[in-house]
Amino acid sequence: MSRKWLVAGGGISGLAAAQALQERGLDYLLLERCPAVGGLTRTTQVEDFCFDYTGHFLHLRRFPSPSQIPHAHLNDEDWETVERKSYFYAGGRLVDAPIQYHLGQLPDELRQECETSYDARPAAGDKIEGFREFIVSGFGQAVADRFLIPQNEKTMATPLGRLSIGAVKRFFPLPDEKRIRAGFANEAVETAEYNSTFWYPKRGGIDVLTRGLAQGLKSVATNEEIIGIDLERRVVTTSAGRSVEWENMLPSIPLKALCKLTRDRELTVAAERLSHSSTISFNFGVRGKLPGALKDAHWVYVPDRDVPFYRFGCYSNISAAMCSNGYNAVYVEVGVPGEDIDRTDIASKLQTDVIAALEKLGWVKSEDIVCTVAHVIRCAYVHHTPERDQLVRDILSRLNAAGIHPIGRYGLWDYVGMEDSISSALTTVEALTG
Repeated sequence: MSRKWLVAGGGISGLAAAQALQERGLDYLLLERCPAVGGLTRTTQVEDFCFDYTGHFLHLRRFPSPSQIPHAHLNDEDWETVERKSYFYAGGRLVDAPIQYHLGQLPDELRQECETSYDARPAAGDKIEGFREFIVSGFGQAVADRFLIPQNEKTMATPLGRLSIGAVKRFFPLPDEKRIRAGFANEAVETAEYNSTFWYPKRGGIDVLTRGLAQGLKSVATNEEIIGIDLERRVVTTSAGRSVEWENMLPSIPLKALCKLTRDRELTVAAERLSHSSTISFNFGVRGKLPGALKDAHWVYVPDRDVPFYRFGCYSNISAAMCSNGYNAVYVEVGVPGEDIDRTDIASKLQTDVIAALEKLGWVKSEDIVCTVAHVIRCAYVHHTPERDQLVRDILSRLNAAGIHPIGRYGLWDYVGMEDSISSALTTVEALTG
């Protein structure tokens, strides 16, 4: 079987690529290993509850509204703009996020420690190499040690000393002297972060985006996993027992896994040097009201290393349609080193620890949990290590020579938003088709 265009992976970037190819009248096939398309941008419905695979919120910069996203078939009337209400759990209380701009909300003794440390922070050198050094020089040792380093190490499941300055993306609030000083004094400085507001479906969860991108696609095969890639012959073999030739392949499969499928020594060796974290998202349907401090919280960062999860979120505070009246749909996210995911006791150990931590915090009572769904995200955060940039350039050069052009967050081994993943697919198709 031969196809001029092969799209490998049916997440949002793969769906967008297929839409762009179909619009151009090109011969394509999209292969997805799961029973349904959507990748990580999916929603599970269980009785009274809707749970996204994890906290997925649509931040737009290129397009003014969801209806303007090419090929997504979305109506703005089905979406609402949400003003972010996020917090940091610090000093035994909820502090507005980003915490580095709201340090005046901490208990007095802790605030003073952070301010003294900020005043004594080391001067930034001409060239800051690593993520950890960036945090300490930008915010002071106390803020770094108590909040920002543990939060990010729990999230990315790796020591920050391993990560380069490339890990500092637009998603990380920068050391803005004016805002930090104003925060110590409990004075607001109005400056919007990338996620100060976001779009979210009024009902149905983030799956609304996936369904829109999948609408009208005519050549999609689900439950068919690519199990081998022959670079020389440009042929993939699949779990369905067929071989598919390609002229151009657009994979959103995580780059590390893609390289291993080729069994190419050069690519396999390079891929072994890439690293990432996994995330286990525990979703709970909860009876009754949440504690007053959480009544409007969209999500809460939890830097405390004694708490197994790095973030707690509440879907039903974002959209009441995510559960029935009188209930709440909440989630917590636990970071695990990518190489440890298959050795993690999720059901009997980790879930028990998570629920115990929620009870200790006073956020959720175990007897109020009426539904539990665990989502395992094997590739969650890629690690921007010092060697990452050169490794990715070398890998992409080798793949491009074989007609393989990775797309999306994981295909490009980067940390980007949903809009960026979609755009990477569209620009790649445009560049290759002229």
